[in-house]
Amino acid sequence: MSPSCRRAEHQPGEVGQPGAGSVLGFARRIPRWVPHRRDDRVRSNAVDAGREVQPAVAPGPVTETRVEASRRRLDRRYFPELDGIRAVSILLVFTVHVGTPFWAQVNGGTGVSIFFVLSGFLITTLALREEASRGRLDLRAFYVRRIFRIYPLYFTVLAMYAVLLLGLGLFEDRREVFIRSLPYYLGFMPEVVRIGNFQPQPPFAGAWSLGIEEKFYLVWPLLGFALLAARFRPRIAVLCVLVVGTVIGTLFSIFFYILAPYALIAMGCVAAVLAHRPEWTARVAVFARPWVLAALLAALAVIQVSLPAITEGMTAFVLYGVPVTLALIGIVAGDGPVNRFLTLRPLVFLGRISYAFYLSHNFGINGVQLVLPKTEFFQGFVAVPIGLAVAIAMAWVLHLVIERPMLRWGHRITARMRARESDASPAAAS
Repeated sequence: MSPSCRRAEHQPGEVGQPGAGSVLGFARRIPRWVPHRRDDRVRSNAVDAGREVQPAVAPGPVTETRVEASRRRLDRRYFPELDGIRAVSILLVFTVHVGTPFWAQVNGGTGVSIFFVLSGFLITTLALREEASRGRLDLRAFYVRRIFRIYPLYFTVLAMYAVLLLGLGLFEDRREVFIRSLPYYLGFMPEVVRIGNFQPQPPFAGAWSLGIEEKFYLVWPLLGFALLAARFRPRIAVLCVLVVGTVIGTLFSIFFYILAPYALIAMGCVAAVLAHRPEWTARVAVFARPWVLAALLAALAVIQVSLPAITEGMTAFVLYGVPVTLALIGIVAGDGPVNRFLTLRPLVFLGRISYAFYLSHNFGINGVQLVLPKTEFFQGFVAVPIGLAVAIAMAWVLHLVIERPMLRWGHRITARMRARESDASPAAAS
């Protein structure tokens, strides 16, 4: 690779490492124009000969292979496509809570599956970035950030449900089951409500996925970044054992559906670890090829509408994560029509407020449905655009008032922690 190409590679603090190579032996070149630099070095023999010194000819356009382009995209500090994927996922979840036969055909519960894979990829990518730039993952800072990221908004929305059901006396038919579920919600174990199959489904039951994620991220940083720090193969081995073990378990026992979401998160972690390795860039770039990515997305679309079992938490629920993971890699490493669609401003906006939307969107859709006639047309079609608009507005307010300030506080606290550690290091050395 030429030096001018190397300048476009990895910078400290970015995700991943630079890599080069070709995909399956092909090195299709994509033109990439870089600024020309005038060579001001003067050849002494030209001066001695009395000849007029001519400036060096500016170099021509420097090309970039497909693999190098994928490496550059994997090294970006921010992936706007991930916000677009979040938006698509949360819209799928929204269709579930519309609660009409028409929208049930969408199988929107798979939106949570996509969230699990996406979460594993993003959290592990950020952890790998910190490990690469600082030498290790600061576990204390990691957990502080997670607390300020998840807990304030979680308990805010839980309080909103409590006011409606216990304070204002709404939804009397679900008040008792909400009270029975409340200890698990307060203990941040909402997944127990799902496992216990509480009937009727209590309000705030959708928070079960947060309980799954937080248990995973309580263990994964300790295992993957403390015990297995900077060890590529052991990390992959542990994650693959979790995924394969869960798939096999679902073949023999219905109770393994409890662990299925952990396998999906682990798939995202595997994708992050592989994408971070420069020597894996050529393999990762395969999924960014337009025809490969198109095939993956087409397969997902077919599965989405033809296999209702994917929402039941069994083997298909886990296996659905495989094409999701491969498509995620292809999207992040690629640059095509899918990327342009996912980076549309409305999708990126919705993706940025997706956590607030996920927790609160039932207020929007269910509130609108309460005041509309109880027919399929009004409940399933008229209520959807109105409820979606109300849910987005509510999520935006929660994002501005609760989520974003808490995120800033979390980052400030971790910055102070690191500053104190830096101040203490010279004193300890002396």
